[in-house]
Amino acid sequence: MLINLRQTALHCLTFLLLLQLSAVALASDGGVTYRVAWDATHERYRVYLRPSSTPSPDLSLTGQITLRVPHGTGEHRFSVTDIQSKSGTSWSLGSHVIAPPEDPSVDYLSFAFIPLDVKAFAFKAGEEQEAFSFKNAGPCIGAVALLDNATDPFNQPPTNPKNSTNTNPSNQFANTGWGSSDDNDYLGNDGTPASCATECLSTPAAPLANNVYYRVDWSKADQRYHVYMYPGSTPTPDMSLSSQVTLKMPHASGAESFKVSAIKSTVNNITWTESSRINAPKEDNGVDYLSFTMTPSDAKAFQWQAGREREVFSFANDGACLGPVALLDNANDPFNALPNSMGTNPGNQFANLGWGAADSNNYAGNYGCAATCITPTTPKLQARVLLQGAFDSSTKLMRDTLRTKNQLPSTSPYDATDVPMLGSATLANAVLTTTGNNAPVDWVLLELRDATNPTLVKARVTGVVQRDGDIVDAQTGENTFELKGLQTGNYYLSAHHRNHLGVMSATAVNVGETPVVVDFSQEATRTYGEHARVIATGAALLWAGNTSSDERIIAQGPTNDSSTVLSDVLLAAGNSALTTNYKLNGYQATDANMDGLTIFAGPSNDVDLLLGNVLLHPVNSTTSANYIIRQQLP
Repeated sequence: MLINLRQTALHCLTFLLLLQLSAVALASDGGVTYRVAWDATHERYRVYLRPSSTPSPDLSLTGQITLRVPHGTGEHRFSVTDIQSKSGTSWSLGSHVIAPPEDPSVDYLSFAFIPLDVKAFAFKAGEEQEAFSFKNAGPCIGAVALLDNATDPFNQPPTNPKNSTNTNPSNQFANTGWGSSDDNDYLGNDGTPASCATECLSTPAAPLANNVYYRVDWSKADQRYHVYMYPGSTPTPDMSLSSQVTLKMPHASGAESFKVSAIKSTVNNITWTESSRINAPKEDNGVDYLSFTMTPSDAKAFQWQAGREREVFSFANDGACLGPVALLDNANDPFNALPNSMGTNPGNQFANLGWGAADSNNYAGNYGCAATCITPTTPKLQARVLLQGAFDSSTKLMRDTLRTKNQLPSTSPYDATDVPMLGSATLANAVLTTTGNNAPVDWVLLELRDATNPTLVKARVTGVVQRDGDIVDAQTGENTFELKGLQTGNYYLSAHHRNHLGVMSATAVNVGETPVVVDFSQEATRTYGEHARVIATGAALLWAGNTSSDERIIAQGPTNDSSTVLSDVLLAAGNSALTTNYKLNGYQATDANMDGLTIFAGPSNDVDLLLGNVLLHPVNSTTSANYIIRQQLP
């Protein structure tokens, strides 16, 4: 029996080997190209394959398709759902890499192919077919594109060299009819990126004379809805009599319901009012209908000119941002089939004597897209840092001596620049008088820097650092900074103190609506450059001793910090005897150990700390006293 089993296994292996050899022998040159497209009707992304030749034998083994989608966070994140595969195949999302440093503006989605039937595609030369499709559960945030194997920075094979996530995102396909089973038969991409954005016409497609068309839009700048009209011809005489504009918006109740406010007419001598509101009628109980009507005090106020769009009014919404606001479609909206359930007449309407009789309706239709409100997203940030000068290694906390000596200034020592300055610049008494681990130690400065060019500072944030390292707002004491006016996205973060060397994150961090935490006090937090912090008793500290505030710590030689300390001591107003061991009291940059005193000679002097840093720096192998510790910033 054992011999028979071995013989059977040997026959099977021989058959498989012959099959593979025959496949290689019969295989022809060829492969597939990929294409991605947007199906607006079904709101799906569709991915297609096009074979360059007919493979023989046509046995599809494996495949991978990687898409680049715009990076978003929270509710704006691209989220794949409802994958539908070609019959006989199975496609699944095998990898989702979020904003890698090679290109933090996109996410990479890799879909893997498993054949349920290796002959399922039945390829024919030049005939494109759909491989799979899927939906995005998030909003439309931009175009979706196929990865380009040859040029995409994230497509670095793991061995030469590996990418930042050690993944292998290359587009790939294997069919025995186009080569050996380990060949990549993917040839490239066809078409253009798939855009989910509906084409929003800025003018009617084919405007007719003696008619007017409506459009509604949303302005992120002023957070208002704007209504426009487009005349198909110039009316003669130009006498506008009446008009109605009806909008549909998602239904909600209570505080979230749509609440029109601050209606502004943009045409002199025309007044617009909200004249009717019907909430969730049975014809369409998912929306509310709001009708606006005009009252002209001058029938010639519009001064219509053929083909010249005019904004007619705008308004705000004091309720929640719930979704698209659209114009009622007179011909197709179920609520405009009269009589409706509420006995109203919601149809859009306009009457101008130059376009017809007084009782005619010159409204002809809508153009553009529904107006989608966007709630301003406020990026949020949390950060921690420890200052070597104030650090107590026995407690793992910083000393708050400046506070207890009433030397901590009530206003930030960091000057405003042309870069947006965020955070509170004055210190609240409630924050100043806090004791314990959350007592304030000193003012610090955070900088958010450009993700592609970190030498460019996009915003600065002032705060105070507490004894435990938390950086908090000087007014509220909150450790989450709301960066109003700053766009969400990727930024390098740097932290600064007036007499310590600054530090910066090694990579750009995503700053979004969910607070990101950058903890410079942890040794594990990667920082830009080499030895950007001093490591002591398990804590990472900013280097102390930059008493000249010149981005370097120098103990000996030109522009050294020791001389700065000595100069301040000798020139102190109370040091009439010019003694080198004079104690200069106050909030000074030369107070390296942050005890409220600048001392050059004697116990607790401020020179020993900076000299020790220079001599013991990890790169100063010769313990040279004139070694320069440089700030690790670009």
